Parts: sequence; structure tokens; C-alpha cells
Amino acid sequence: MALFSDRFIDELKLKCDIVSIVSQYVPLVKKGTRYACVCPFHPDKNPSMYINTQGQYYHCFGCGASGNVINFVMEMESLSYVEAVKYLAERAGMDLPEYKADPDYKRKKDRQETLKSLMKDAARYYHANLLKEEEGREAREYLAGRGITPEICTRFGLGLSLGYDQLQGYLRRKNYTSADLRECGLVTGDRLSDAFAGRIIVPIMNGMGDVIAFGGRIYRGEQDVAKYKNSTNTPLFDKSRCVYGINFVKKEKRRGNAFRDLILVEGYMDVISLASAGILNAVAGMGTALTPQQAREIKKLTDTVYVCYDGDAAGRKAAVRNVEPLLADGLDVKVVSLAEGKDPDDTIREEGAEGFRKRIEAALPVIEYKLKLCEDAYDLATADGRAKYVKAALRVVAGLSDEAEREVYLDIINKKSGVSVAALRSSAANTKPETAPAPPVRGERTEKESVTVMAARFVLNMIAERRDDTSPDDIEPEWLPLPEQAEVLRFMRGREGRRAVVGDLFDAGLDEGEVKKILDAGKEFPSAKEERKYYLDCIKKLADEHAAEERKALREKMKEQLDPGEQLAILKQMERLRKRPAAKNDRKDP
Repeated sequence: MALFSDRFIDELKLKCDIVSIVSQYVPLVKKGTRYACVCPFHPDKNPSMYINTQGQYYHCFGCGASGNVINFVMEMESLSYVEAVKYLAERAGMDLPEYKADPDYKRKKDRQETLKSLMKDAARYYHANLLKEEEGREAREYLAGRGITPEICTRFGLGLSLGYDQLQGYLRRKNYTSADLRECGLVTGDRLSDAFAGRIIVPIMNGMGDVIAFGGRIYRGEQDVAKYKNSTNTPLFDKSRCVYGINFVKKEKRRGNAFRDLILVEGYMDVISLASAGILNAVAGMGTALTPQQAREIKKLTDTVYVCYDGDAAGRKAAVRNVEPLLADGLDVKVVSLAEGKDPDDTIREEGAEGFRKRIEAALPVIEYKLKLCEDAYDLATADGRAKYVKAALRVVAGLSDEAEREVYLDIINKKSGVSVAALRSSAANTKPETAPAPPVRGERTEKESVTVMAARFVLNMIAERRDDTSPDDIEPEWLPLPEQAEVLRFMRGREGRRAVVGDLFDAGLDEGEVKKILDAGKEFPSAKEERKYYLDCIKKLADEHAAEERKALREKMKEQLDPGEQLAILKQMERLRKRPAAKNDRKDP
């Protein structure tokens, strides 16, 4: 990554040895020069992940997960590359290069830590109030009535504000100033009143588990006041970037319970209600509109999202609107339908966890869901209703770029409306889409897994593993059949000051899919001599195929060349190619 120098990243990885970091998440067992563990990234009963100390990387032979210490932290903590580097740098006591030149950096960092500490102390204060025998009784009874157990209260750190004045007195006794409280949005007005006075408190945390904001809910049936009140934006909290519940999902992941999908609900009380029923993979936005930043946060955790908003008109409208940033980020999105006027909390209480899971199983892909909304909106028993349905449905499918996919949905519209597919197709061509065209189909690029491709991966595997008597100079980039492989070789040749190890490949902006395939290309041999022979045979294969391609190109050039002198020069080139040794320096077996 260009943001950080090679020297900085090398020092960071040296101070954050991969074995010491991985062992904090999963138990390791030493096996020869490597360590083995149960892979935390897929259901794994027998250890299938290995940590290579020499190469400073991990690789799972079960699911293919690979990377260096930075990639491991990115996966386990669902962080971006830059966030993971910052996380490790703080652990190692290293200043980030871009901040060293900022004379105000230490003050800003210390200020952030003070505010985080303040919010943590405030959360502890609120939680202690909820547990008080008399003062917290009514709030606990309200929560119990909603099926929220003491264990769930503890899991989510739920609390209680007892009034307008108590919080600030407690925090001042802990040496926080009025300016601190104002900056975190904990107090309002000239009298510095508790901003969440008289409400049940829900701490809002970032992905690292730091308390960055609070939500407050009334519980005594108060009238003429907002049911919910949330923190305004502060130096710690930006609601457009925050996704409630991500820290709990990550905690489950660290426990070995990595979810294949997430359920996106409207609010934090929905997340808490679902958790009460044992459904722990729910998260929520911090407002009615989901932002691209929130979609990216969700993307770090999963590829599949079930959008489950309230079963009323507003909820359905919000669901349709909020699938767009998820689709734009390449997520596989399905929409859950709830009974009219019901939210996830109502559904859990009335239908139970099993009933809710059945609704998840019945969720529809986005286009099908939109078509169903069109169907529900009009009376298909009347000609007018069918005509309006067709117009609305065609706006849904008009934006589809895949012709075959569009035909499938036109067939559905035909069956509902009775209008012929030919007429629908003609009308769709002149219909303006209701939204932007669908994003490109996700998926990895595929290529023919030829013998030459596999030979190249084995050679690069041996060089990257720094096996005895191997060197990046044993082959040439142009010998390699895939451009991604040539980039890997050029990187291994281009390191200044030291030879690259495998872990370095994950910081170089190389094709990650090809890097993982190179790591998978290692083989077991009965002896070092047989391994060496296979290595040289693969190099010969690469050199011979490249020479054959060059000769073919020269023959084609020869056909077009009429000048005898030029023809003779081409013939000499072909002869030199024929005599050229396969492996560089014509290396022999040891």
C-alpha cells in the first residue's frame, strides 16, 4: 500500500510477530517449523490453518484464507487496511509516519483517549443504575416484558438515567470537565442537564467495542416526547458511518462463530430483541437512510445481507431505498417480509425465533421483492390494476443489463398480467428504469488452469518460500503465462535491502486471488532431490513454452517479410531460441 513505506511496514510486522498476534485469537500447536490451528474463518473441526514463521504468513488449506499479520487483523476485527495498520501500530507503540510531522498529534490522540474513557465511565454509571434494586426496578420490569433478560442487558450494556443531575456529578468526581461532557454530547443546556434523563440507555459502540454514543428510550409511557433520543455527532461519533451491533458480531467471530450472513434491521432495539431470541447476527443503521459508508462497514463482515425492516409502508419504502448502497457495494441482498404493521420485535414475540427464521428463509431477491410490492399495490382482478402493475413492474426490470435475467422477470410479469412477453419486451425497451442499472455481477475472474499455469505457481511458491537454492532470478517475468504471476515475480525481485517473504506479497497491491493460488501450489516430495528436480522441470516447461510462442510469432513475421536480409535475420533469431538453455544459467541438480 502506497500510504506506508516498505520500511515502516517491515518494522511493524517485525514488532507484531504473526504467531504472537494469531495466538491471542486461537490456540496454536507447533508442528515442525510451523504452527497449526483451527481456522477462525470457516467451520473447522481439525486444524487446517498453518502459520509460517519464516514467511510471516498464515494459510488455510480448508477455505483458502491467506495473508500476513495485517490481513489477519483486518479479517478478525473487520478493519480496513489502514485501520489494521493503525491498530497494530498502537499495540507496538509506533507512531504512524503521516502523523509524525504533526506537532499536534499527541495532543489530539490524548484527547481522543480522554473522551473514550469518559464514555466508558458514563456507560458503567448508567448500567449500575439499571441494576439498583429500587431505582432500576421499573426499567427492568419493562425490559423483561419485552423478553429482554438480565443476560442480554449485560451483553449490550443496557443502562438507566435516573434524572437530570446525577450523571454530571458522578463524572466530575472522576475529574472530567464540563467541556468534556459537552463535547461528548452527554449534557444539554446552561444547567448541563443529562441529555438522556429518565430513559433506558443503550450504549452505541464502534467496531472495536469503544462506547462512542448513546441511545435513550422512554419506558413509562410518557406522552408528547420522542420515543427514542440518540447522541448527536461528536468527535467520536458519526452516525453516517456507524452500524450498531458490529462489535457484537465481531465478538462472535472471535469465538469461532463466524456468520455467513447478516440481518439488517431498522434500530438497536430490534437488534437487542433478536439477540434475546438467540439470533445474534443482526445489525442496524443509525437512521432511516443507509449510507455508502455503512454499506462498506457491513461488507467487511459478510457478502450476504437480509434486509428486515418494519412491515408497514414506511418500512417497505426504507427497505427498497436502502438496498441500493448494499447492491452498489457488491453485496448479495435479500428482503424479508414481515406481517403488516409488525416489526422484528413484534414478530419474535408473536411467532418465536422459529417463525422469524422461516421469514428469513422466505426472503426474496431485490428484484422479486420489488415486483411483489408492485403486485400488492394494485388490484390485478381489474384491467386498470393490471395496466398500472405492468407499468410499475417494467420500471423495476428495465434497468437490468443482463438480457436473460430480464427475460425471466418479464415471464413473471406476463403470468401476473396476461400481457404477452413480446409486448412487455417492446415496452421495456422504452421504459426508464426506476433506479440506476444493476451493479456488475460479482465473482472472481476465471482462467484455464493449464499445466503451464500450475507449473508457474509451483515455481513462484518455491521462490516465495525461500527454499534452498531458489532465486527470483531463476525465471523471467515474460515466461509466466498470467500477468498477475509476472507482477508477483517483479515484486519479489524489486525489494530493496532484503529478499521478500511470503507475508510481503499481501502488502504489495498484487492480485490476492492469484497470491493465494500460489500458496496452495506447494507439494510434498519424498526427498529434497526430487523436489529440486520437479522445480527445474517446471522452469524448463515455462522457458520452453515461452520460446515456442516466440518462434511461432517469428514464423508469422517471416510469412509477411519479403526482404531476404530480414528473413535471414529472423531465421538466426529462431536458431538462437532453439539453442537457448531452458533454465537460467542452465542450473543442474545439486
